[in-house]
Amino acid sequence: MKANLPSEAASVEQINKYFLEQQEITEQMLKILEAQEDATTSEILGCKESIKNFREAMKQADSKMEQMSLKDVYYNLGKALCAAWNKDQETLGKLKCCPNIRAEKWNNPKDFSWEAGKGFVPSKAVLGEPIGNLANNDQYLINPIYEETIMEEAAKQSMMMNLVTHRPMSGPSIFIPQRDRGGIELKWLTSYGQKIDATKSNMPTRTELKCYTLAGYVPYFDEFGEDAFADLGKMFLEDFTEAYGQEFDKQCLTANAAPFTGAMNVTGAEVHTASSAAIENLSYLDFRAAELKVEPEERKYCKWFMNETVLNHITNIKDDNNNPIWRKPWEGMPSRLDGYDVIESRLLPQFSEIEEDTVFAIFMNPKRIIHGNRKGIEIKRFDETTESLEYGELFMRFRKRDGFLVTRPAKNMVLLKTAEE
Repeated sequence: MKANLPSEAASVEQINKYFLEQQEITEQMLKILEAQEDATTSEILGCKESIKNFREAMKQADSKMEQMSLKDVYYNLGKALCAAWNKDQETLGKLKCCPNIRAEKWNNPKDFSWEAGKGFVPSKAVLGEPIGNLANNDQYLINPIYEETIMEEAAKQSMMMNLVTHRPMSGPSIFIPQRDRGGIELKWLTSYGQKIDATKSNMPTRTELKCYTLAGYVPYFDEFGEDAFADLGKMFLEDFTEAYGQEFDKQCLTANAAPFTGAMNVTGAEVHTASSAAIENLSYLDFRAAELKVEPEERKYCKWFMNETVLNHITNIKDDNNNPIWRKPWEGMPSRLDGYDVIESRLLPQFSEIEEDTVFAIFMNPKRIIHGNRKGIEIKRFDETTESLEYGELFMRFRKRDGFLVTRPAKNMVLLKTAEE
């Protein structure tokens, strides 16, 4: 356990989160030991002593752990990318990256340690493989510290990542119960001994949230040199976070093809038709009428999602005297519409592109969108491509596993669309 204690973290939040998780784990271990009845006293005392030593090691690590700057993350990430490209396992081991041997269930970096002269040494047998088989096809999982920093930066590029519900997933799928509010049917009893016949749980279905693998290729030319670690890491982080942030928003809002369906195309959502087929006649009253299709207890958590050009039209509406009724010329774009927050997304239809019978805005509680997150970002070099032969262009492939599911759309989510002519 001591070998897995980190010596650095990218932020104070990461440090606090790590030690809180470790404290919860050790407390659970102690509870399990106290409940054991078939183990000898000496075995239990030995385990307790090991936990005590681990706690002492955590205290020392807490005082010695260093906070890295973003530039340090750039440098170390670039160094890891260069090592993966050059198949430098010693550098990867020192940076606490690890080979990804498994195909379906990925490895955990905590399951490996680097030992000089031995290479990557697994702390336990790899599922389905002998202990010494570390053939990994040059696929490596990056240090979880760098992974968390990458995802924090990706959240800055995404409109949805900080709004949806995140579910950690250890397997390829989990089942989520679909229930009405409260989940239980209630009945009043008016006499002593009356039969209770309507208090069963009201959960007719369970929905499966599945994770799939997202892959992308970051192009390079000749950047894999020792004097460019920081620039290499920054380039990878910026390219990854921009592409991933946009893809995250797409899967939440507009996806309409396998494997996921976004909120705009989900089955079962309420639909409100605007008063006119011409988008130019759109009024804030159309938004107000759509909001009433969501029940009050859910409505207070809802937000509007639309393109900024649609919001711009609404706020520029003028009265009969040609004066703006909302936004004056010296005022900025408002962030609320009819009392509800507005989230602007360029993925939703622009005002000039909206035709008749077209959905252009969504009113919903974004927490109803569930993101299934499986830990791990894998990197792998790709150099035997047509582009590399013709132009000298190289590629670093990355893979990450995610799942998206829009839940309970009925009476909780409204799609606003133009009328038919």
